[in-house]
Amino acid sequence: MVKAMLDTTEILIFAGVGLVFALGLLAFCKWSGAAVQRIAAYALIALCFLYVGFAFRAEEPGPWVGVEMTGVAVFGTLAGMSIIGSPWWVVAGLALHPLYAIYFHYIGAASQFAPAPFVVANAAFDVAMALFVAYAALRGGRKSATRTEETSEAPQRKLAARSQHRSQSRDAGGPA
Repeated sequence: MVKAMLDTTEILIFAGVGLVFALGLLAFCKWSGAAVQRIAAYALIALCFLYVGFAFRAEEPGPWVGVEMTGVAVFGTLAGMSIIGSPWWVVAGLALHPLYAIYFHYIGAASQFAPAPFVVANAAFDVAMALFVAYAALRGGRKSATRTEETSEAPQRKLAARSQHRSQSRDAGGPA
């Protein structure tokens, strides 16, 4: 069973749907205060599991589920590494996932069970999230550098304030 490819208008429509979902997820992160890297990692894992669900629609689901679970393992590892480490792991996962989705699920053999509109929307979502997580990582890197300078001075200021408070207490006849 060979499916017809989407035309240009359909590709643009479904890519727009993917972008709307990415914007919705970013709005959720802004509203909840959740880290974009963490939510993007969870979204990448969820997308991979959706393809596992689609694999059950294949004529021979057994091998396809195994192949899709391999995708879960690869992209889930990248997502997991970003949760405990650098956000660049999820950027790598989100940047590689659309290539995998388009090549394997839209053009390749897995197109027999993966819905083409979902694949296109997923690719657009992945690209948008990868770009935003990269932007947030670069922006956060600058913030953390200035925060490090501020926090290294903060304990010294705190210690100086305590010393000053103790000396004022002694002068006023308070406990030493």
